[in-house]
Order: sequence, then C-alpha cells, then structure tokens
Amino acid sequence: MPSAAGVRPSLTTALEDFLSALSDHRPLGIAVSGGSDSLGLLIGLARLVSPARLVALTVDHGLRARSAEEARIVKAFSRQIGIRHETLLWRGEKPRTGIQAGARQARYHLLGEAASRLGLAAVLTGHTLDDQLETLAMRHARTPADGSPGLTGIPAASLFDGRMWVLRPLLGINRADIRDFLSAIGANWLEDPSNSDDRFERVRVRGSLKQGLPLRDGSLDTAERMAASRIAMAGAAADFVDRSCVVREDGIMRISLDGEGGDKHHLLALETLIAWCGGAARPLDRRGKVALQTFLETPGHGSALTVGRTLLRFERDFLSLRRERRGLETLRVAPGKTADWDGRYRITNLDRKSDLIVCADAGPAALPCFSRDSSAGSTLFSPVDGVEGGFIATRLAGRFSHVLPVYELPLAQALTRLAGERKFSASPWSGP
Repeated sequence: MPSAAGVRPSLTTALEDFLSALSDHRPLGIAVSGGSDSLGLLIGLARLVSPARLVALTVDHGLRARSAEEARIVKAFSRQIGIRHETLLWRGEKPRTGIQAGARQARYHLLGEAASRLGLAAVLTGHTLDDQLETLAMRHARTPADGSPGLTGIPAASLFDGRMWVLRPLLGINRADIRDFLSAIGANWLEDPSNSDDRFERVRVRGSLKQGLPLRDGSLDTAERMAASRIAMAGAAADFVDRSCVVREDGIMRISLDGEGGDKHHLLALETLIAWCGGAARPLDRRGKVALQTFLETPGHGSALTVGRTLLRFERDFLSLRRERRGLETLRVAPGKTADWDGRYRITNLDRKSDLIVCADAGPAALPCFSRDSSAGSTLFSPVDGVEGGFIATRLAGRFSHVLPVYELPLAQALTRLAGERKFSASPWSGP
C-alpha cells in the first residue's frame, strides 16, 4: 500500500506488479458488482492474462429491485470479453438491522463456496485507495487513540473461513484513475444507489473526505507503519506461544511465564489465547484489557481472573487458562451439516440420518461431548471419537478461523500448532 506522499502506480502497473508476485497460478475469481472499481479490475486483468485464468463472480443480494438485472448485465459483458461468469444468490431471510454487515458476511460466504467449488487460487476485490481512506476515517472517529489495530486499515490480503484468500491489488489506486481508464476505452459502469444513501456511515464519511477532511496526508503512512508493526508483533507473539504454551489432555492450557510479561507481544499473545480458550465472539474490550494487565502486574499463587469467558489462575511458576463454566449451550447439528459450537469447535455431522447433539462435558475445560440420543443411557463421544461417532470436530483458531488479516498469519499458525490442527494456507500473493 503506497503512502499518500509517494507516486501512485497506474492501474495497469499495479496489476502487472500484482501478477508478478503471485505464487499460485490457478484461476483467479474476480468479485464484480458492475461498479467502476470492480469493472476496472476485471478489464485490467483481462488485458494482461488469458481469459481462462479468470472467473467473474457477481453476488446478487436480492436487496434491490434491479439487482438481478445488474447481475445479467455483468454476465453479458463478461461473456463478451471471453470470461466465465457466475451469479451467486443470497437466499433466505435477510436481517432487519445491520443489513450492510449481514450482506458483507453473506457475500464472502458465497464467494468462499464458489472458490472451493471452482478451485480458485484466490478471489480479488476492487477495493481502492478511496475505500482505504474512508475506512481509516471511520476507525479514527471510533478509536482516536494511536496504536489501535483498526487503524491499520483494510489489509491487502485476508483469509476467510480458513479456506479463501481475498486479495485487494488496487488499494493504492484512486477511484478517479480507474474511471478515467474506463472512460478512455468506452466502458460504462453501474452506479449502486446505496453509494449515495447517507443513512450509511461510509457514504457520510465519503462526503466529508471530498470536502477535505484533514485525514488524507498522514493516515496512510500511519497505517503502513502499523501494518509492519503488527507483522513483527504477531511473529514475536507466535514465538511466545510456541515456546511457553501447552494444552493438557483435559483441555487446560498452561503458560510458562519465566519472568516474561508486560511487553506488547506478550499481551497480544495472552489476549489471543484468552479469546481462543473462551470462544468469545469479540476480543477483549478496554475494560477487559485493563483487568488483564492489572492481574498480570500483581501475580500471586492461586489468584484468579475471569475475563473473555476464560478463567485465568496463577499456579506456582505458570498461568493456567480454561473455559469458564458459563453460557455453555447445547447444539443440535442436522444430518450432513456443519456448525460451530461455543465459538471453539467446528462440528460436521457425517451421519445422513440422525442429528448430532453437542454439549459440554463435566471436565474443567468444558470440552465438547457428543451423542446421538439425548435420553438416559445414550452413547457419549469425545472429540477423539469422531470416526466412531460419525462426526468431525475441528478446533477453531478463534477469530482467525473466520477472518484472518495477512499480518496476523504467524500468530494464527501458532494456534494451529498448539491445537494440533492443520495450518492455514499461506497467502498466494507475496506483494503485501
């Protein structure tokens, strides 16, 4: 991501640099809405690689009357330039609140399914420098404190659901430059009405930026520095996890402190491990972080803290972590389906006839317990009995199993090693 003060590359140059830094030469999926950014990405790539290497993917959210027509327009154009196209439909009931967040989650889920089915190296999106500036402005407004992870901005690469890399090669390109490129070749783009609907925060911020909100000059440089810092910190935190953490058979984690603690990478590691043990949907808030730091500064044998659904206890020269026994629910997984339990395990029911019932066992770490019949005397299975019980139980890596920014990959890999699970795939793009 080039700094605001640097010379920004042209669309073609940016895409040439992107292609030269790719290590996976399978086909690429292009998320194309028909707007100028994604259309510029599609046409720019189509001029540089064989059409057989590209698949255009349009998500029809079904939220506007013209969405199906717009998808057909993109399909017709893609075919005109010799590129395969698929329309992905968001079916089912739509959320009444948080519609943009819900649509975004559905979009990446549909793109992930398509990427797996089509054997794609990655899915590319048309996020631009304008999107980056808008994101930074929104996050500065929410978190004015320097050093907040959110102020890193949109990452150039993210792994979704542990299976699909989303790459954003246009983060250094202005939207105006893309539109100039499209106008020069006579290509028309579609306008999304929601882009002018000031009910949405991003639209209001976009208007402020056009009026010269004093964020443009320094925010990108700060984001670059923070991204580099987060990569280094994630690596140091991963080293700490590898060196100091073990998980016992009963699920309790033991962390050997050896006088370590207090540094930013130690706190990052501990916050990540707490989220991993507790399975909480959100990371620690400010109050939780203060409580954790205070607890670590006053160690004492037997002293304990509950935070992020995780019980921490000092025991001699180590710290133990376990899931607290609160908010543990029973999950019923339908035949052939997959669902997440307690934010800690992903469960696939391999049986085609009977439900799989998942609840917490009576052990100290509240590990999952599986059965086919909830009545008395039913057969109970532990996670290691998956083959016998007809299911697969995979330990999630906390939030990294859902969305993993590329600069946190080292720490995510440390969690997979700790859990004895398969590591995440590396980004196919070495450029970011």
